[in-house]
Amino acid sequence: MLIMELLLRNIPNDYSYKKNYLDQYSNEIEILLLGSSHAYRAINPEFIHSNSFNAAHIAQSIDYDIQILKKYANQTNKLKFIVIPIDYFTFYNRLETGVESWRIKNYNIYYGFNRSYNCKDNLEILNGKLLENSKRIVKFYWRKKSDIRCKPLGWGSQKQSQDDKNLLLSGKAAAQRHAKKDKSFFYQNVAIVNEIIALAKAKNAKVIFYTSPAYKTYTSQLNKEQLQKTYTTIKKIAHSNHNVRYYDFLSDPSFIKEDFYDADHLNEIGAEKFSKKMDSIIINLK
Repeated sequence: MLIMELLLRNIPNDYSYKKNYLDQYSNEIEILLLGSSHAYRAINPEFIHSNSFNAAHIAQSIDYDIQILKKYANQTNKLKFIVIPIDYFTFYNRLETGVESWRIKNYNIYYGFNRSYNCKDNLEILNGKLLENSKRIVKFYWRKKSDIRCKPLGWGSQKQSQDDKNLLLSGKAAAQRHAKKDKSFFYQNVAIVNEIIALAKAKNAKVIFYTSPAYKTYTSQLNKEQLQKTYTTIKKIAHSNHNVRYYDFLSDPSFIKEDFYDADHLNEIGAEKFSKKMDSIIINLK
């Protein structure tokens, strides 16, 4: 089992790749993109004129965003912008409470965060079935195919778009998954947002918060109270801090069906469109 654990840990993946990239190049990054899969799929640094990197991960909650920022705070000497989504679920969400909680081990093992001392959160072999892990080993050591899914600058591309049925189903499923009855993390996450702003001020950097574009089959099913509280909170924060800007793209009519991979994630076409919008915002704020 020890040998299997070592073999699995040495398979390159998005987490080890992004950690190694930040270790080497964080002192050159001017724009750091963080967030969950909405950011991971939406912003392609190839369309950003300044030196940027997408450090977002699938299901990455804002408490991990701040951990990444803190880890590299002393190295990001050229940092000018921190770009983070504030989505419908952001203030209510934590990685450990969701269906993607198995991803905690990636931050412990590859980033060295030690956010959990549970054995399952610190070992590859306890995440995934024996057959699945064996296939990963064969795929890498014999077929030379790693687990890296992102592009060189951290963006996670999705080429295809879905038909009407899948957009309807994915919208309903995502809206239900993102609706949070448990509000216990709200004020903690708001405090983290303020901590991000303070870190940016100390580095003389600006923060761009945005709500990600989504298709109508998702937006039409969102809880109005949860959404309104998110809007009210982030707009108040932006208004109170001179280095903060907030932009709402949730129902932006310029994004059409063909721009979406599913109801709440952009595909490659939509990501190019959104990345260029973000680039224009950054240029105007310089």
